[in-house]
Amino acid sequence: MTQHALDGVRVIDFSWVWAGPLATKTIGAMGAEIIKVESATRPEYTNRIGWFRVINNNKRSCSINLGKPEGQALARHLVSIGDVVVENFSAGVLPKLGLGYDDLRRIRPDLVFVSASGVGRSGPQRDALAYGTLLQAYSGRAGMIGTINSHMEAMGIQPAWTDPVTALWETLAILSALAHRRRTGQGALVDLSMLESTVALLPEVLLRQGLGLTEGAPASNTEAGAAPCGCFPCAGEDDWLAVSVRSDAEWLALCEVMARPDLAADARYADGAQRETAKPALNEAVAAWVRRHSAQEAETLLQARGVPAARSRHLGEVIEDPHVAERGLFPVLSDGWRATALPWVDDAGWRGSHTPTPALGADNDYVLGTLLGLSRARIDELVATEVIR
Repeated sequence: MTQHALDGVRVIDFSWVWAGPLATKTIGAMGAEIIKVESATRPEYTNRIGWFRVINNNKRSCSINLGKPEGQALARHLVSIGDVVVENFSAGVLPKLGLGYDDLRRIRPDLVFVSASGVGRSGPQRDALAYGTLLQAYSGRAGMIGTINSHMEAMGIQPAWTDPVTALWETLAILSALAHRRRTGQGALVDLSMLESTVALLPEVLLRQGLGLTEGAPASNTEAGAAPCGCFPCAGEDDWLAVSVRSDAEWLALCEVMARPDLAADARYADGAQRETAKPALNEAVAAWVRRHSAQEAETLLQARGVPAARSRHLGEVIEDPHVAERGLFPVLSDGWRATALPWVDDAGWRGSHTPTPALGADNDYVLGTLLGLSRARIDELVATEVIR
């Protein structure tokens, strides 16, 4: 079993927006104690509804005002009893507060310090402000979109896949650094680039570029090596079906389902290479057929004959899907909100430990009193002077 594999690991989480919080949420589901350092002095922490709740569960909240020297001292004390620091501030912010890696490793020599930024902490662009949407353009990902499809609004730029993609690499980096520390006793500084995290997920494009192949690169909703292939509008309103045919068997089965023996017998479409050349015409044939059916009906007919096809689902359908529900991907937490569980299940059916997103400063007494050993009077004094806020 994998339950609570990170029990005993304490993460001091200075991260905000998407990537860092999503990574620490995942680490928290695996048993680590996540202490989110945040403050009402920053507006982004006071609005705790919507997406904030989705990516900040499995954590404790401590409201330390890092703008005050006493708050910085508290943060350093907290790091001294922690194992991992996660941050994604602009370059230079934490060092100015005495909370940079060089400052903190003197306090905790075996510290794992994970710093995520738009383009990395070194290089000529290191000080540039970067957002996920901009990085998708910088990475070349947006350039893969061919003909704009008005029904798939801005898929080259929105949604900002760079953040969740970075969170996945960040989680892997944290686990790897902890495994290294367990073997060697050494900490680590991890400089994680959102740009490079995105580029790393474009292997086919990188391969083609390395081979000098500029034609036939993936674009829009089609893919190389599959014909017919695309996402086609069906009979219902905003009803779409994705189809991707790669083998001769799949092609013949598709022709049978569409009642098109003429296509199956046509020598021009006898193999995959020929079908790839004729993709526009074959796509038109599929489009004409699916327009006479709902996406649900077409999906059922094609899948029954082994043709790769899937209808485009609204996320609400995914949440209520019987298969997904049985596997427990979206547990309901004690506060009534749904969470997203770990995307794997162990042999006991465990998918992580999940707790609701805490209120701002909900765990101040635990962090300041139990962990740092401050008296009630001292905590009240820090609140009065807005060090704790």
